[in-house]
Amino acid sequence: MKEINSDQQKYDRILAAALKHFSKYGYQKANTDEIAKEADVSKGLIFHYFGKKQVLYEQTISEVIDFLSEQSKELFTKKYTDLVDVVIVATRHKIKLEQEYPDQIRLLITAYAQKQHLPTEIQAKLSQYMDENRAIAQQLLTGLIEQLPIKKKIAKQDVVQLVLSVFNQISVESLQFLKTHPEVTEVKQMQFLAERAEIYMAILQTGFLANKTEEK
Repeated sequence: MKEINSDQQKYDRILAAALKHFSKYGYQKANTDEIAKEADVSKGLIFHYFGKKQVLYEQTISEVIDFLSEQSKELFTKKYTDLVDVVIVATRHKIKLEQEYPDQIRLLITAYAQKQHLPTEIQAKLSQYMDENRAIAQQLLTGLIEQLPIKKKIAKQDVVQLVLSVFNQISVESLQFLKTHPEVTEVKQMQFLAERAEIYMAILQTGFLANKTEEK
């Protein structure tokens, strides 16, 4: 990307408008005329800065990935001693991101869903972001699970995958809730999802089949 020597405010407005339209319509259906109108600039200025729609989309994706990575940095560097606590903290953090930055989250979700139809450079950037986050989460969980008295016949890596699946399930539920309840404006209104994560983890750790003593 060439160094921007022109009006930074216009450049930032273009990226903000691009984020809004790409997250709503996806790469294929987003219209540069509408992005220009939203940013209050000429369409020619967009192409002057970015050259073509693909480059604008790549830059928007790149900015969003860098932004969300920065927001999650503290989560991954914090020291944890309890497995349930990790899932609950991560759940609350994910809910906060979805609520405060819905366009950024939606952009990544739609982009990843359409990944095979996107330019190779964008696919690589998205894959790297997802892989890095998954690797960090697995490393964090593995470190905690190594300290737990796991049954000998159970592979610790399988436990890691199950815990990740709990987090992924809560993420799906939180997105569905926000989609059907646009009036929600505070994280505390979604506290029940963190509580559900705690319930899921309790079932995962203790099992769901009653033993003979409990049946009596």
